[in-house]
Amino acid sequence: MTFNGKHPIEADPETYERSAFVPASYRDQEDPDAWGEADISYLGMGRRPAPAFPLTVLGPWADWVEMKARGACAPPDYVAVALMACAGAAIANVRWPLAGATWSEPPILWCAEVGAPSSSKSPSMDAAFGLVRHAEDLMAADFDEVQTDFATRKQAAEARNEAWKADVKAAIKAGENPPPQPRDAAEPAAPIRPRIRVADVTAEKLGMLAAGLPRGLLLVRDELSGFIGGLDRYSTGGSDRAFAIEMYGGRSYVVDRVKNPEPVVIRHLSVGVLGGIQPERLSAIIEGPDDGLAARLLWCWPDASPDFRLARELHDDSPMQAAFARLTALAMDADRFGHPEPKLLRLTREAEDILEAFAREMARRAHEATGLFAGTLGKARGHALRIATVIDHLWWCARQEAEPEEVGASAMRCAVELLQGYFIPMSERVYGDASIPTAERQAIYLARHLRRTNRAEFVARDLRREIGGPLREADQMNSACEGLVEANLIRPRFTRAGPTKGKAAKRYEVNPVVFARLS
Repeated sequence: MTFNGKHPIEADPETYERSAFVPASYRDQEDPDAWGEADISYLGMGRRPAPAFPLTVLGPWADWVEMKARGACAPPDYVAVALMACAGAAIANVRWPLAGATWSEPPILWCAEVGAPSSSKSPSMDAAFGLVRHAEDLMAADFDEVQTDFATRKQAAEARNEAWKADVKAAIKAGENPPPQPRDAAEPAAPIRPRIRVADVTAEKLGMLAAGLPRGLLLVRDELSGFIGGLDRYSTGGSDRAFAIEMYGGRSYVVDRVKNPEPVVIRHLSVGVLGGIQPERLSAIIEGPDDGLAARLLWCWPDASPDFRLARELHDDSPMQAAFARLTALAMDADRFGHPEPKLLRLTREAEDILEAFAREMARRAHEATGLFAGTLGKARGHALRIATVIDHLWWCARQEAEPEEVGASAMRCAVELLQGYFIPMSERVYGDASIPTAERQAIYLARHLRRTNRAEFVARDLRREIGGPLREADQMNSACEGLVEANLIRPRFTRAGPTKGKAAKRYEVNPVVFARLS
């Protein structure tokens, strides 16, 4: 709403109280304390309630997840989802599920943990990262010897190459054909320390790592919106975003760069993603190009715990560290040329029947849905295949059983339960809140702050400086105030500091209904 190109408050703050912009519900009230009917929808959460994570699907890992969540003073969802993302990356190109005759996908997961900075997302993810660090230490236990061997082979290759150059010069001088370069005179490829996690890395560097670490990787980012928003910052033509989308599929990928004489060949580009994101920054992902990137994400947005308790009990993590390390000890398969390849695990017939029925239901719902949610439903059958494989291997590594040779019906049922009861409702929760227009989101943010801080009145400028974030700028605060005035949740009481003329302070009175208990 504007007046002569300005917000009505800016146009004439002195007369705004009695202007046509003030809602009729209280503009003409004889009793100045009478508020009239208010729109309390701004006081709600503005999104669907959070479903509970069904910890039973994790089997022997459920108690560990609950214990780590208590230690982080966080919902168990954050720990559980981080554990699944890490397990998926540990077997990314090592074990692939095979449904039917030809459908196979890497079991990597892209997981986004949504919450405010104080919601303990990072401590929760750290619990899973502790397992990864231990496994990485075991994977790299002999890396010092590998580096020593490389240094020796490199020096030997350089010596052979110098000798070959001398032989070539001598042959040319004598009018003879120069000898070919010996194979062992070529410089060997430098070894890369085995690992699972990568963090702040460019797409080009990530491609180099994926080529040198064929088992697969997990890209971890504290703030996913920054990662996704910056995908094409250092490239042209959208190549980094296209590379990111390819990371999900596990297909072969060739990276050509001008500065590299030889292309970088990645046999299976499989990179999982795990990171956090603040609710106010969801739009950076959801409102981006509709290229399927957001639909690949599994969302986790539990309600934050209002309590805080110190974890006082010491727990021995070594059993679960040893269990997780079994995933990274699984051997890769190989093709007839000796190139590393994933070992394919067929689904049992019953597991295929469950997956097929679920896929039909998702296809029906996707046909009736629109936008991002339709894309999420379209990806659900692939997520079921991946999650079932992750769950089956989490059960296996903790139970010390024989290595899985197939993906069973029990794991598939749990994967379907997770998607139907948790991840799909979470997508609706995320998309619903983020789809609210910006001006309305700002008004909701202000209303929640007023309710939380129990303010009966406020000065817009002072509160703007206090809140910051989405209300940091004056026009953002003005827009939020306008929305709440129209909703009859605040009303202007502009005042001056003294008797002299000057610009009135934008003081607002808050409707008592803001502080009432909502049903």
